[in-house]
Amino acid sequence: MKHKIFALGVTLICMLGLSACGQNIQYNTVAGSRYDESVFSKEGLLGYAQTIEDQYFETMYLQGITPDNFEEKLEDSFDANTYDVFFAGYKNWYDAVDEIGFSSPDTLAEDISVKDLTYYVNKDGELMVDATIEGKGNNAHTAILEYSLDRKGVPTLISVNVNHTTGEKLKSAGLNTLLGMGMAFTVLIIIALVISLFPLINKLTEKKPETNKEITEKSIETVTSQIAEKEELTDDSELIAVISAAIAAYEASQGTGGDGFVVRSVRKVGKASNWKKA
Repeated sequence: MKHKIFALGVTLICMLGLSACGQNIQYNTVAGSRYDESVFSKEGLLGYAQTIEDQYFETMYLQGITPDNFEEKLEDSFDANTYDVFFAGYKNWYDAVDEIGFSSPDTLAEDISVKDLTYYVNKDGELMVDATIEGKGNNAHTAILEYSLDRKGVPTLISVNVNHTTGEKLKSAGLNTLLGMGMAFTVLIIIALVISLFPLINKLTEKKPETNKEITEKSIETVTSQIAEKEELTDDSELIAVISAAIAAYEASQGTGGDGFVVRSVRKVGKASNWKKA
């Protein structure tokens, strides 16, 4: 019984410990965090979001600044700590501005604006802000301007993400699936074609078998050269052996065998240098 009570107590302690490790995130307040409530209020964070969207991104867009020339034109406008943050945020906003929607560059400031936001302190103790951006137009989308600030109010993250409908997400997912499957099947087809070409490649690269005529010619050439080397032989038995081997090779190439021929004697005609191919 004591063991059961002890086990139950340990289980309760573990459950309480796990619940204590959890964090109850409170939205639209920084109470209980290291951030000053009087400074990091909803009004102040909304004004900061409008400053990022209106005074930074929209102004840069109207000045013809793009992600490609951002470094060239604005490298000296930000310090080392915020340059990468604003570059990443502007690139997101620049890529999303057409989907957010606006009538023309002249009405950009009126067509796109920050409407509302939600903020909270995450489990790492960092202030996160999600501001809603709205545009105008038939195909306009809302977007979330997400940014984070340290205790000094310096941004450590800026990003813009467009809110797509469920149908648009399914369409995009379907297109990505078809594109991936299409690429996979294309690669498989190319591999199959390459494999089908292997027999042809082998035929082109393999050495063709020699014909009987080629074998005979090589045999005659070999014998001729051997005879030329044996011209000064003093013993006719060696010369007879060479000629017999040549005749046997020739008969073997013709498929008739060489048993019907026997070299009994060799007689020179003229000088030794007059040996010629038959």
